[in-house]
Amino acid sequence: MAIASSIPMHRRLIPRSLQSRLLVVFLAVILLSQGVLVVWLGLSLQGLTIEQAEHDLELEAAILASLLSEPSGYLRVEDSDERQDLENLITSFITDKGVQVSVLDTSLQIVVTTNPEIRERWTENDDRPELVAALNGTEEHDVRKDAWQDESYLFAAISVFSEQRDVIGVVQFATPMGPVNAEIIRGWIGVVAAGAVVVVVTAFGVHLVTRRVAEPIQNLTAVTRAMAGGDLNQRATPSGPEEFEGLAQDFNRMADRVHDMMARQQAFVSDAAHELRSPLAGARLRIEMLQQHGRDKVELTQQYLPQLLQDMDHLQRLVDHLLALSRLDQGYEMPVSMLDLAPLLYELTDEMRLLFRAADVTLDVEVPPHLPLVSSNAEAIRMVIRNLLDNTIQHTGSGGRVALHAEAEDGMVMISVADTGQGIPSESLPHVFDRFYRVDKARTRKGGAGLGLSLVRRIAEAHGGHVFVKSHLGQGTTFTVRLPAGAEAPRSQEPDIE
Repeated sequence: MAIASSIPMHRRLIPRSLQSRLLVVFLAVILLSQGVLVVWLGLSLQGLTIEQAEHDLELEAAILASLLSEPSGYLRVEDSDERQDLENLITSFITDKGVQVSVLDTSLQIVVTTNPEIRERWTENDDRPELVAALNGTEEHDVRKDAWQDESYLFAAISVFSEQRDVIGVVQFATPMGPVNAEIIRGWIGVVAAGAVVVVVTAFGVHLVTRRVAEPIQNLTAVTRAMAGGDLNQRATPSGPEEFEGLAQDFNRMADRVHDMMARQQAFVSDAAHELRSPLAGARLRIEMLQQHGRDKVELTQQYLPQLLQDMDHLQRLVDHLLALSRLDQGYEMPVSMLDLAPLLYELTDEMRLLFRAADVTLDVEVPPHLPLVSSNAEAIRMVIRNLLDNTIQHTGSGGRVALHAEAEDGMVMISVADTGQGIPSESLPHVFDRFYRVDKARTRKGGAGLGLSLVRRIAEAHGGHVFVKSHLGQGTTFTVRLPAGAEAPRSQEPDIE
């Protein structure tokens, strides 16, 4: 209760769900607009009803006034018979029993009337704007309460003219407002009923629209919460308007990527732990053996120390590769400069010749003295070429040959490393750049971690280039790295396999 009371009243009154908020907003707009429309239509219909009643009253008054005009002489009645004829004439024009007709002279004295009570109670001082207007030759209407019958009447008056177009009298018509008001009420009821029907139909349509708008968002919210809870297999169902369908599809693509990334990360961690476990276990066993027997058996020390150094070298390369891949995956931008890679290639091959000699593999270098400048990181390029050359040592048998070739072609610097080894099976070619993937270990001189080629690809892509491999069993393997020459680097591409 304390939590609920601390929430401001206006926030408690506002619906929390998107569908409810949209429905409330749309209904408020509909009610406001329909209310304004109903009032406008009702007032317009009310005005038209009164205007029609005025027009009908004026028309009857005008017809009677034309009969009373000169030279008929009806207004100069003197005896009762002539007055009776005038009354009969007036009575014949009354189409509604409630209508009252009075004929007055220019002094506003009643000559004849259909309601005798009016003659008895008539006074000249009463406010009758329609009579004043008629005496002046104009027309005016008035709605007022009859002083004797306590009922509202609509009054209209028309001038009676002589042959010289002088006003010689006034014809006044009065009709009770009861029937007119009843017609106005019926009009208002019709307009309000029509407005209510429109509001109900529109509200139902708005409910369908808001539900169609809100359901995809609710579905996406539920999927997001499930994924946040750890269920990465959840996917949104594309539905609703085109924009929401696109949003759901984009979300699913993002979820697929996150799922794949998490799977790769888990596999990466598992594989890295596995790769680290073997050399660490071997080094631990050798150290324990040296601790127990090293002092007494010198030959054991001479045997195990080189092996320990190899294990440490292997661990060092593995850790270096893992760190390099991790930094690249995190979007690390390597510092680059414009470099001629030819001197770097010569320097690297000189450093590795001893390794090739120890493996009884001939290294041929076909690199021109100079290459076009490449925007690159020297240490990263050294790692690429070293990994490729080290890979050929592992997969080329004694007496084999390895060729390092570099050239410029179509604005690119091409660096290829070809060996005369046994080649890579076709089923393994699509996976050679995958992390921790290794072709049959029996083909290698020593087990590698399976990270070197993956690192080669990532570094090439980071430089705006790509790497591809061509291999046939029994004919050797060639890896080619393409790097853009100059400062402008094209978009990276996926590695090609031939």
